[in-house]
Amino acid sequence: MTGACRSRTGGTAVSVPANPQAPVPPVSSVETTRQIEAAPDDCALIPPTGEPIATVGLTDRIAPSNAPRPTNRSERLLFSLLYETLVRVDCMGRLHPGLATSWRLEPRFVSPSDSNLRRWIVTLRENARFADVTPVTAAVVHASWLQNGVRGQSRRYVSRLVNWVDEVDDRTLAIQLESDRFDAPVALAHPELAVAKPVADSPWPLGTRSSSLEATGVVRGSVLSELMVRRDTLPPLRFLIAPGDDPRDLLDRGVDLLVTRDPATLDYATTLPHLQRVPLPWQRTYIYVTARRTSLSPSLSEEARQALAADAVRGEARGAQGPFWFETAQCQPVPRGGMAPHVPTPRIVYDATDPVARDLAERFVALAGASGPAATAFLEAVLPDRPSRAFERATGLTGEALTKARSQGTDAGYIAFVDSRPFDPCKEKYSLLGGPFAWALTILPLVDTRLQAVVRRGRSGLTTDFDGSVIIDDPNPPSR
Repeated sequence: MTGACRSRTGGTAVSVPANPQAPVPPVSSVETTRQIEAAPDDCALIPPTGEPIATVGLTDRIAPSNAPRPTNRSERLLFSLLYETLVRVDCMGRLHPGLATSWRLEPRFVSPSDSNLRRWIVTLRENARFADVTPVTAAVVHASWLQNGVRGQSRRYVSRLVNWVDEVDDRTLAIQLESDRFDAPVALAHPELAVAKPVADSPWPLGTRSSSLEATGVVRGSVLSELMVRRDTLPPLRFLIAPGDDPRDLLDRGVDLLVTRDPATLDYATTLPHLQRVPLPWQRTYIYVTARRTSLSPSLSEEARQALAADAVRGEARGAQGPFWFETAQCQPVPRGGMAPHVPTPRIVYDATDPVARDLAERFVALAGASGPAATAFLEAVLPDRPSRAFERATGLTGEALTKARSQGTDAGYIAFVDSRPFDPCKEKYSLLGGPFAWALTILPLVDTRLQAVVRRGRSGLTTDFDGSVIIDDPNPPSR
């Protein structure tokens, strides 16, 4: 069994800091050859020896149309078994080979004064194949990043990460990243850059995992409710998918793994002797975002943040703890057009599918309409120069409606979350709100949350990745 931090013989690897603000070891302009020297179980969540996980419970909706780019944690867990990125960043912040075995800076594009001139030469692993054994070439990788396969039109999120791509030969790509915060191509590990190939007679695109994974599904109504992933050398992985249902029902159905933060489910799991609870890293920081600068800087004390975590949020949470990368990241602003003054719509907007965001938004509205010293102190901290009526209602939105509201930036405020360790802090920060507001944000940290893995005792092969996601180990990692 190969752990998430095991070195790959013949591969290229370089460490990047666990803290995204920490200094980065320099990378030579010639091909990097330093190998990772680390215990293979650095990132293991459970003992590395035991029976393989056979049944997984998922609490989010799974949509084949999203593959290979996950839109929720359940898809992230599933898709990681099927699809690869060019590189991978482990839980310790170390860069590993993925589809690519090596990467180097092209010397003539290295400039000490302008990182935007840095261009990476990335070499795919020899004999890289899709699950149907067709070759993975540089052209195929490039095509998977395009909008509808049209050259010159990258998909929306890809354009935030990758500025320019060219195919040098069948196994080699020249890639200019949109920004170079690290002296290593860390952005290439973003799940949005996973490589897949569409299949005419299947809703699932093909992936590149060496175990020739195949996906077949059972649909209940219009929702995928069961999925089987077949592997070469291990028993199939069965996924039971129950969005909106009580997660305790999945435990009763005998799953080996369930990732959740639902307090009732976690309490129930402690009563079952065959299960264990494994806390995951504090991954998400929930924030209040507004598109307008205030004459005074809003600020919540540690005590006020902890009170929000204890009183407003259901499930495990804590007051947000710094340092916060969105406060310390040195991002270069871009010129923006003028913003016409307006009276903000008196509502606070949140993602209707996110219960933590809903809890926080509703608490903001309740405090805005309350009296007393506690409510007054909270409003003075959050709205130092605005009337309390800024929060007359909490509005949950999804999909295009949520995207539109954030891009317009005309609401009193927004509850959102950011990952505690983003692949590109500046890009993440300025994607919170769109349009001319992207560079005029006020961001107030509120609470941190984390998940827990409920795992059957005696199971093995579970690790965590750079962004805190749970990964079920590939039993047959590709030859490097």
